[in-house]
Amino acid sequence: MATSANGYLERDVLARAGPLICATTLSLTAAFLGIVGIASGSATGLVGRLPLYVLAGSVGFVAAVLAAEHSEYYGRPALVTAAGVGVVGFVMIGLGTEGVVYGLTNPDAVVASHLSVYLLSAAMIASGLGYWAVRNWRDVTSAVNTSGL
Repeated sequence: MATSANGYLERDVLARAGPLICATTLSLTAAFLGIVGIASGSATGLVGRLPLYVLAGSVGFVAAVLAAEHSEYYGRPALVTAAGVGVVGFVMIGLGTEGVVYGLTNPDAVVASHLSVYLLSAAMIASGLGYWAVRNWRDVTSAVNTSGL
């Protein structure tokens, strides 16, 4: 948690983490909505937009490879990380865009049914879990390595 040694919340940590959590939550909400749009068969024009999603994923891959050259990662770990960034970029941009398209073309299905509130809630929980996992990365990896999770 974003606390100091005395247990009080630190405003500067919250000021840095807040926008990141909000952006992640909105991105996940759009991606979840994209899953709904694709699953419901309402994703018209998806095949035409698919090459752009592949392009976005490949740009993320190349950017991660270039960033890895200037870090402590090199060789196989850099390539695996870059591949992960490319795949996550493809999935998030693709599903997020499809979610926005679905929301704009079917606003009644999203707003009237309160679907957006449920998806926003799920995305907020996922963002919070992701933030916690990143902040406690060593604990998570040691628990997974020792089968303690």
